[in-house]
Amino acid sequence: MLKTESYKRGIVLSTGLNIIVKAILFFNTIVIAYYFGTSIDTDLYFYIFSTITLIAALVNGMDLAVILPEGMHLQEEKGKHEAISFYNFFGFCYLLLGLLIFIILFFFSVPIYSSISSYKSPVLSGHSGLLLLSSILPLLIILSNYFTSVLTTLKYFTAPLIANGIAQVFGLLSLVIFHNKFGIVSVLIGMVAGYLLNLALLLFFMYFKLGWHIGFSAKDVTKRVKKNLASVQLGNMATFSFNYGIIVVLSALPVGVYSAYNYGIQVLNVPNNFIVSQAAAVAGIKFNELSAKKLRDELNRIFLSSIDVLLFLIIPFCVLTFLYAGVIVDFLYLRGGFTKESSEKVVFFLKYLIFLSPCYLINTFVSRIMTAEKKVSQSFLFQLGFNIGSLILIIFVTNFFKETGFVCAMLFAYYFLICVLSYFLFRWVMPYVDYLKSVRSLFLIILYNLPFLLIFYKLFDRHQSIPVFLMISVCYYAVVIITNHFIKINKLADEYFSTLINVTRKIFLKEKTNNTID
Repeated sequence: MLKTESYKRGIVLSTGLNIIVKAILFFNTIVIAYYFGTSIDTDLYFYIFSTITLIAALVNGMDLAVILPEGMHLQEEKGKHEAISFYNFFGFCYLLLGLLIFIILFFFSVPIYSSISSYKSPVLSGHSGLLLLSSILPLLIILSNYFTSVLTTLKYFTAPLIANGIAQVFGLLSLVIFHNKFGIVSVLIGMVAGYLLNLALLLFFMYFKLGWHIGFSAKDVTKRVKKNLASVQLGNMATFSFNYGIIVVLSALPVGVYSAYNYGIQVLNVPNNFIVSQAAAVAGIKFNELSAKKLRDELNRIFLSSIDVLLFLIIPFCVLTFLYAGVIVDFLYLRGGFTKESSEKVVFFLKYLIFLSPCYLINTFVSRIMTAEKKVSQSFLFQLGFNIGSLILIIFVTNFFKETGFVCAMLFAYYFLICVLSYFLFRWVMPYVDYLKSVRSLFLIILYNLPFLLIFYKLFDRHQSIPVFLMISVCYYAVVIITNHFIKINKLADEYFSTLINVTRKIFLKEKTNNTID
């Protein structure tokens, strides 16, 4: 795990480790729900943590879009030493920027948050410990994300995940041990300690294992790179505004609604966090290599095949979550300080927003291929238009119809993005990618699942125990996969599962033969 890996080995190992790391983060949310339920404390915690995460995403948005692709080209052209100096320059810039954010938030958190959110100064002042401790997190997360991305680019897929898992483990342990003494602040205590250790391990690994030097240089930060960075950040600012607008809209609703939304989002993001994000990260590096070699047919093939197989896996997950949202939420959250009323709020968000998962999947791969082909500045206007239009729609509809309006507006906005805006974007900047095929695949797989949804809805009651629900889920996937084998709705998925079954069968027969000989 502490050496460079091939793409196949990298995607297998890193996906497995990513599942473990994300599972710890997910379990952390379950424990928070157990101890604190849905309250002003959890609302404020999720608001602050979501804001910090968005700030880090805004800054680190330059990594995959510009810095890392340029670093890879630089290493090919001038060598590793020049690439390291290039990476170090931006690492030093991130350090200075993170320190500035820390100082501002540490001394002015109450006036800043009161002016940009629906929370009033007295409420924020009553949670000063939460605000002060969280002020250091942007610096730590930004640096951790950056070093992790650099190592992934160098084909060290698993080592960064091992280090990043430390922050989540520390957060969970601190929550369990200190929740009675420090309340919700205990989560941040553990996370700060974990990220500090995480950064130390990443730097140790880079310095001693990779022979990383500490010098930096800005000579390769050309006008073209600066222009691309500016274009990316304009687009990222639009995305940041959209996501932060959602936070403000939901936090203005009655107490507990924003916490309920976050608990639902944790389940919604299961396929994206556990599978899609890691697969896209590894595929994104492959996109960069194919783009550099101008192998556009292969780029198109990998883009479409990746989306095709992942959609086939994720849409049944959406159907099962829609049918059994109550069972899932009650099993995960309904205990301790988490009430039945809180559960009903979470079920509402989860049941319908789960159908955003296919949109997130496609959009993730769209971002990766746009980055690889260096079409960032061209896609900026589309991104800006979507974010502004969607935010206006969400604010307007939520103002009149509350949670129901929010859910409807979100679904409309994202499916409009995937089916209309992205189609025209590809027609404009990358006509050699058959994007329309991925949209057809999306709706074909949805239509393919509708009969099974109706059959399972009629056959099984909505209130099931977890063992029965798991059996139903296995049966659902089995029916979907076996039926696809005969009617070939999704040929790629059938080939993938047929290969997997054949390999498993050969391994089983080999073991059986060996046991017989023994």
